[in-house]
Amino acid sequence: MKKQKQGYLISFEGVDGAGKSSHIARVKARLEELGFECLQTREPGGTPVGEAIRELVLHHDMDVNTELLLMYAARRQHMVETIQPALERGVWVITDRFEDSSFAYQAGAGGASWEDCQQLSKWALQGFEPTLTFLFDLPIAVSQSRIQGRAGASDKFEEKPTSYFEAVRAGFIKRSQLNPRRIRLIDAQPPEAEVGETVLVELDKFMRTHLNLGLA
Repeated sequence: MKKQKQGYLISFEGVDGAGKSSHIARVKARLEELGFECLQTREPGGTPVGEAIRELVLHHDMDVNTELLLMYAARRQHMVETIQPALERGVWVITDRFEDSSFAYQAGAGGASWEDCQQLSKWALQGFEPTLTFLFDLPIAVSQSRIQGRAGASDKFEEKPTSYFEAVRAGFIKRSQLNPRRIRLIDAQPPEAEVGETVLVELDKFMRTHLNLGLA
């Protein structure tokens, strides 16, 4: 495996049904083909503390600010215990969600203050963020159609009304507008293979810029 002096953190964001899992697998496979060591993780989660918090957040109703605090507690632990040590070893870290999701879910849709979210970010993460984010955008009607009948136990977020998810989508779009250099906004409506090719093109651009290395 190739080892860089410093690894990179790539996050994948978007509403459910946008195909994040498939594209995470695609990017990880491509990086490993090129000889880079990768670590796949998720939020909330990524550590024993984070996984315990995941159970609380996904399955227990609570005040939105309590939820926001828990998310950043999990994220802080994720950063210091899992992500930063891997990056220091030259490992590429691929995470299914990072803090853009808090701005979309807890602030954008849940009613928490956007400013409070920013202050929590400054305190807990101290400027730490992914180097690259893939944000998969999808109309909510399409999202809900795709996840209907999906296997697995549901969580409290899946039971929210359509208006909630419209606000989540708007929160993600706002984040992409505020962070255009980091966030690649991907139209997730086309067939998965077509979207996947778009993702790999963007990954190629990133690698050319940061490593002077293309995928060809």
